[in-house]
Amino acid sequence: MNHNIDDEIIRSCFGDCLFLFYSDIKNNVKMIRLMNEELKPVWDRVFSRTNDYQKAVNEMIDRFVYPEDKKNVRYVMTFEKYKDLMKNRRSLTVYFQYRKDEEHENYLYEKLSINKLNNIDDDGETLVFSCVDVDDEIREKFKEMEEKKQQYSVSYALGREYSSIYYVDLESGNVTPYNLSNRIEGMFGDKFYKLNYDNAAEEYIEKAVAEKDKEMMRKVLSRKFILSQVAGQDYFIWIYQNNEGSFCEMKCVKVSEPGDPVSVVMGFAVKDAQIRIEMEEKAQTDFQLSLLDGLSRDYEMVWLLRKDRKMRLFRVCDNPEVQRVALQYYDSSNFDLGFSSFIDRYVSEDDKERLKEFVKYDTLITKVPPEGMYSTIFKRMISKDEFVYLQLCFTRAIGPDGEENIVVACRDVDALIREENERREQYRTAIKERDLDGLTGIRNRYCYENYLKKLAKEEHDSISVIYIDADFLHELNNTKGHDAGDALIKHIASSIIKVWGLDNSFRIGGDEFVVFDFDKDRRLCMEKIDSLRKSIKEKQYSVSIGYSHTEGKCDLPALISASEKMMYEEKKKHHENVGEVR
Repeated sequence: MNHNIDDEIIRSCFGDCLFLFYSDIKNNVKMIRLMNEELKPVWDRVFSRTNDYQKAVNEMIDRFVYPEDKKNVRYVMTFEKYKDLMKNRRSLTVYFQYRKDEEHENYLYEKLSINKLNNIDDDGETLVFSCVDVDDEIREKFKEMEEKKQQYSVSYALGREYSSIYYVDLESGNVTPYNLSNRIEGMFGDKFYKLNYDNAAEEYIEKAVAEKDKEMMRKVLSRKFILSQVAGQDYFIWIYQNNEGSFCEMKCVKVSEPGDPVSVVMGFAVKDAQIRIEMEEKAQTDFQLSLLDGLSRDYEMVWLLRKDRKMRLFRVCDNPEVQRVALQYYDSSNFDLGFSSFIDRYVSEDDKERLKEFVKYDTLITKVPPEGMYSTIFKRMISKDEFVYLQLCFTRAIGPDGEENIVVACRDVDALIREENERREQYRTAIKERDLDGLTGIRNRYCYENYLKKLAKEEHDSISVIYIDADFLHELNNTKGHDAGDALIKHIASSIIKVWGLDNSFRIGGDEFVVFDFDKDRRLCMEKIDSLRKSIKEKQYSVSIGYSHTEGKCDLPALISASEKMMYEEKKKHHENVGEVR
């Protein structure tokens, strides 16, 4: 390698450098040239203790490079790495911060450049490393970037709606006015450009806010209150009056990234006419809501749905989870889309389609009565296996403009529904114990007698009575025990339910059953009887069956008696065929 590369030529190529050295890649020869006199004693001291280039460079990096930049600088200055990095390029630039001296944590921005030069003596290559002070340049760029970021945040957060706009760093208290209304500028001049946030807020309250709202605005404009408000949401709005009696709106929007110091954009605008109209509308609507017998108080969420299908949120309870859901799925531009999103995210699968149809705007217009409520119950999913019952109610209300609107309200009825379900289950259990036979599950004698009273008052085109009796139950109990007899009774009952169902089937005695059939076609009834016989025979059991049928008005006791008589005749034949006497 040629060691006679002139320092002055290098200096003219790269200017005043913190340091500069070059390396012959082919022969692995490193020649150090230090161009900064302040760093030279330290550089010489490090390299005097070792001939190992990489070890010396690493020590310099550890001593002087900003901790978060060490990894990148070490990577490009590792011999094996920069051979690969420069393989297909002529130059490479890395920016980092370095400490000016060993005694103070004072870091400056530097630019490390690596350039590839042709070797004079052979076909090898030489890499030239130079480091230049760019601290002023980088910090100026950062300042420009921060200003652009603030300007973008202001424009994005507030647009052009507000006449006075400020960018506030809540941690440091720095405030940057971006726009001042003529009224504020005339009142304060350029003072706002010199005050920190706390002093600016107090000056504004004293000079520009109505006396009755001063204490409230001191709380609202305090950094503590603003931090608490933007901790759980992106923005909040506050209404107050200025010292001229006009209503104003203050909007505060969080614009900082998570993990960064909290910064907000605050906009102020006089909206006297608009706010007075909205307040009048709200007062009128609240009056209408108060007429709905507790709807505005007992329900967790209340909206007003207008004819243009826009919703206005009037009331939400203090529960943070309910507030989050109410705001997340409230869509002021389209009622159907807002509720459809809520249903897709939170409602149980078995309620989704029904509820979507129930809450369509076009459905509500026709279904909500002039007086009273249109309501439904649905299950809101909390997790995969957990849900709560909610009630959704709709009623009509006249708005301040005389237009008829729909009030939408939602409340938690989980405890009520679960209590009602428990009562129903208890009632069903009681009815089951009263009306169903304990052994077989078929309807019992008590239910049969009430059924006859009801049937006597009804008119049917036709009616058939099937009387069924178990054969040889007494003998089975004596020879094989009562468990075997119970098995016979249960099999007959289950077979009857399988053929005719439960509603018209009864066990009226120990081994006697009665079934009522209302098919006009007698052949269908006979097919059912044959099916029953086949099911009984499969278990090696036997039954005697009587059958009677009539059409039109009938003498029910006579019809049952005829069926019973036929059953006994068949039973007698069964016993005679096997040489037994009942």
